[in-house]
Formats: sequence, C-alpha cells, structure tokens
Amino acid sequence: MRIKLAYDKNRDLEIEIPDRNLLSIAHARFPDPVHDPVAELKRSLSNPIASRKLSEMVSEHEKVAIVVTDMTRYAMDETVSELLLEELHRAGVRKENIYFLIALGTHRPMTQEEIEQKLGKRIANEYAVHNHDCHNDLVDLGCSSAGFPMKVNKKLMEADVKITVGVIEPHLFAGYSGGVKTICVGLAGMETIGSMHSLKVLSDPRTKLGMIENNIFREFLNEMAERVKVDFTVNLVLNEEKRLVAAFSGHPIKSFESAVKFTRSCVEMPVSEVADVVISCPGYPKSVNLYQATRAANTVVLGPKPVVKEGGTILIPARCEDGLGDENYYRLMSSFDSFQELKDHLFTRGFAFGEHKAYILTKILSYASIVMSDCEIEDSILKKIFLSKVSTLQEGIDQILKKNPRAKFLVMPNGVHTIPILEG
Repeated sequence: MRIKLAYDKNRDLEIEIPDRNLLSIAHARFPDPVHDPVAELKRSLSNPIASRKLSEMVSEHEKVAIVVTDMTRYAMDETVSELLLEELHRAGVRKENIYFLIALGTHRPMTQEEIEQKLGKRIANEYAVHNHDCHNDLVDLGCSSAGFPMKVNKKLMEADVKITVGVIEPHLFAGYSGGVKTICVGLAGMETIGSMHSLKVLSDPRTKLGMIENNIFREFLNEMAERVKVDFTVNLVLNEEKRLVAAFSGHPIKSFESAVKFTRSCVEMPVSEVADVVISCPGYPKSVNLYQATRAANTVVLGPKPVVKEGGTILIPARCEDGLGDENYYRLMSSFDSFQELKDHLFTRGFAFGEHKAYILTKILSYASIVMSDCEIEDSILKKIFLSKVSTLQEGIDQILKKNPRAKFLVMPNGVHTIPILEG
C-alpha cells in the first residue's frame, strides 16, 4: 500500500508498506468544521453547560479577568474575545473593569506585537493586557488535599469574575488540555508548576495521557479551580487545520467533561493488536524541533496502553530544522555514558524543573526505540540522547522488513493528536 503522510509545512512523504505487513492506519477523524464559527460560538455562549449565561453573572462595577493561552497555542483568540466582550458589555460591565491575562506558565512574556496578533489590535490597545509572571505577584492559596502548593496570579484573584479560554486536545499529563488548565498551570507560580511536573506526579500511573478520570494531575487542576473560583470557561475543539469543529462553554469542569467526551470520539482510534513498528508523524509545526517532534511517541507508549511491542520501534519523520528545541533535556541526557545510568538517575533521584522531557523520553526508550527519519539533526547528536536515525522513512521501513519480513506496522498520520486504543 502507498501511503501519503504530512511531513513539512509544504511537503508530504509517500511510503510503501506491503499489505500483509500493514496492521492499520490510525488517524483522528473530526467532523466537518462548522460553516459559521461565530454562530457556533454564540450558540455555545447562549446555551452554557450547567451554568448561568455569562451576562447573568456580571454587573456594572465588577472586575472581570479573561484568561487566554499564549502564542504557543491557537484558540481563535480574537474572535472568542470579541464575543466575550460583547456579552460583558451587554450586561453593563465597563471597559476599564475588564482585563486580559496571558497564561504563559513558565514561557517568556509576549511582545506587544504578538499580543496584537493574538487578540487583535483593537483589544490589545483598548483593554489592559497583562503577561503572567510565574515568579512574582502571586497569591498563596495554601496546599491541595494531596499537599501540592497552590500559588496563582494576583491579578486573577483580584477579579470578581474569572473566565478562561482553552483548546481541548490530548495532553500527556492532564489527559486532555483545556478547561481550567489555562489558569491552574498557565497562571500558576513556579513552585506550583514545578511540583506538578515532578517525579512524584509524572511517575504516578494515574497521570495518564487521554485519561481524565482518576488522574491526579487533572484532580489537582480541578481542586485548584475550585479554590480560585473559576466562573466560566470556553472550550474549543479544533481539527488538524485549526478550524472550529465545536464549542463547549459554561461550568469550568462540566463543560470541559462534555468537550472531552466529544473530542474522544474524534481522536481515540481502535487498534486490534500491538505492532512491531509504529510510524508516528508529528506534522508541522511540531516537526520543527526535536523537543516537539518526539511528542509523536507519547501516544504510542504512554497512552491508555502501549500499541507497540516491548522492544519494538517507533519511526518519527521530522525535519527538525530548528534543532533540539529546549536544550535542558539534551544537556541532562547527554551527560550520561550509558542509558542504564541515565535511567537509574532519573527514576530514583528525579529531575529539576524543565528537565521532565528527559524523563518522558527515557520512559519511552525503556520500552521501545525511537528512530528519526528525514531529519536534519546529525546522527552523533541523536546518539548522545540514545536516539537513532535513518536517512528516509522508506529506508527505515525497508531495513526493518529485511530483518523481519513479518513485521507488523501501525501508521499514525498525526501521532500527536491521535490516541490509539488497544481493543480487548
């Protein structure tokens, strides 16, 4: 069978796999995008889930904080923000009482130009917009029931009404992103973010990609949202082209759960048996650096159940024209002479904040090998972090079939946003 796979921004890869060796192709399948995104968003705001309408929550003199994601995520920000403002002003809220908070987490502040691109020039220049600082201007809310510190943006806590906007998609730790995560990570203090990305949390089997039930990471987010008193959320489901498929607004937790239920029907794909080899494509823009591209391996091993055999191979085609991405994981992983030494260090001593990527990669590599293809990063650099490389994806396929003519392949054209579910 000939299969075409999205590789770079303007380039596809075409590969051949014998029919007898192809187990299946697991691809997220979204409904057609809505014809009128504004109408869908208005419908969602007018029919909130388990919540009053936003216009019924606010009054003229109350302060309102609208929390939006940063530039690393696209959430139809200008359109959504304009509709939220329309709703608030209809209820009589004054312009000077509304402000926007950029949920940066630990990312750098956004420039004025970037804010204008995200929110539109009108909003960026007529309303107060604040970048979050995870080190300063925080409020201490004590600890969660599990003992995790809860520190959050001070300006958020000064608001009478708190609104958050996010996108629902698979998330390695929280099960699915979106909902209150925009606030409870995006506007959290460094101590809070660090504790939730620690060995204690990430090694817990309840911290699971694609699972929001009994997930300790998600439970913390929900508990912190209740402590913060988040009032209203707008959750967007976007397809792979970032076009709106559906919107779910209302109660910060119940609207999120409804959105996740819908998204699962789109991105969770059944797989009949485990494969010897999984071809998982990150696609653009995740393909621009190694940090992002290797996320295509997460859903293969760290989802509900691994869909590659233990000792199997994950092939990831990614150009990685921007190199390694965040280099903290590379510095840590490349400082060890053997994989076993690296594994012993990470799995027993833990890691500093910002090094959790090293832990995730090591966890995957303990189960299966990762082979990059069509990649601009030198072999010698990849070997230092225990990855390998073939020139082209087809070459990698042919090499595997030469060694094992019966090898079974699972192909994931969008490995970052598809969760393969092993049947039985």
